Amino acid sequence: MTTAKRRRRIAADEAHSWARNLRLRNIQAKILLSMLTLYVDAEGTCFVSIPSLAEDCELSPQTVRRRLAWLQEIGAISRHEQWIDEQGNRNGNGRGKRTTDKIRLLYDVDPYVIEARAAGRAAADDIDETVAGEDEISPTCQIGLNPEVSPAPGLRQPYHSGKGLISEPEPEDPPKSPSGGFPDDHETIEEGEPAEFASAFDGYVGHEVMRRDLALEEFRLLTQEDRSWCGDAVPLYMAKLRELKQRRPMNFHLWVRTRGFREFPAPGATAAKPAPPQRRLVQGDELKGLTVAMRIAERRELRTIRDQDLGEGVWTHLAPQADLVAMAAFAGGRDAWQVVDLGTPQFAAWRDRLAIWIGAEPQAERIFLEPFDPIVHGVSASNPNFRLRKSKQGFRVPSPWPPRRDGTWESAGESE
Repeated sequence: MTTAKRRRRIAADEAHSWARNLRLRNIQAKILLSMLTLYVDAEGTCFVSIPSLAEDCELSPQTVRRRLAWLQEIGAISRHEQWIDEQGNRNGNGRGKRTTDKIRLLYDVDPYVIEARAAGRAAADDIDETVAGEDEISPTCQIGLNPEVSPAPGLRQPYHSGKGLISEPEPEDPPKSPSGGFPDDHETIEEGEPAEFASAFDGYVGHEVMRRDLALEEFRLLTQEDRSWCGDAVPLYMAKLRELKQRRPMNFHLWVRTRGFREFPAPGATAAKPAPPQRRLVQGDELKGLTVAMRIAERRELRTIRDQDLGEGVWTHLAPQADLVAMAAFAGGRDAWQVVDLGTPQFAAWRDRLAIWIGAEPQAERIFLEPFDPIVHGVSASNPNFRLRKSKQGFRVPSPWPPRRDGTWESAGESE
């Protein structure tokens, strides 16, 4: 196994252990967080699409989006928008075509902080999801007949007792054979069937083994505008499945019930293209602040260019950043700066902010805790006087916390 694969395996194991021990009081979020640990790299980040997570967790894409937002809100993950430029390079500066987010698992944050935030939102979220998710189908645990050994009932499942059971099950009607999308010889299509239904259902992959009556029932509940929207979205959805190499779409009646067609443009609507970001030259205090950020993140000076008309600076597509301007006050030097250790919340806050400023992932600095002594540090390891020089990993920064987005700093006695 190569070194890179070994590091990724170790990071995945650490992330999975961290996710397994978190008490989130939200089973769907716990499952989603556990699945994310299967995609992490050696740095604890992953790039995975919503459809892939939905298929892995057997949840709807809408549920996955809500649970990702919930995990980000309680501080378990962070998400950063990503783009692919013309050369195929991934970036966070808005260059090129939008792609999957970069998701970082924040397992260096104190787990008690995450669990406290999760506990504060668990009760309200359970009520909201019960009301908003009545029409959503996601797997839940099934209960057995013995309450002492069977798992507890899942959310919104009735609790059944084994008392009074009989050996013979109640008779039930035999299931209907698949219609193949067309009525049997002895059946007729009900009068008043929407005109858009037949083409939408017959164009849906796998409709041959799906219940046409359930699909028609859900389709009748749509407005006329949504019926047209659904019919136009079916071929787009099928093309997207082929692109993602997915063979098993959800049942048609569930797709209609969850309004999955609304993920595609409405009939006649043209997708509004966002205006390309304006390029500007970073100068003045903002340039000084960016120089300070480069010294912290990469321990080197910022490379600038000189424009014939505008002067010296750095080109960027980002909007002016007030927090970078606030960093200009520390352009003089960093001898008196303090150190934030790797694994602390302060380190995580500085790391994420530096990544936004410089557009790259910063690496922790090795900071020596004792001066170099050639007698014990400069000799061979086989020498009996040899001793390792004490050091630690972290960032040397001017303040425990980075400036806020509006450029203000944390006041004395205030915790972030």
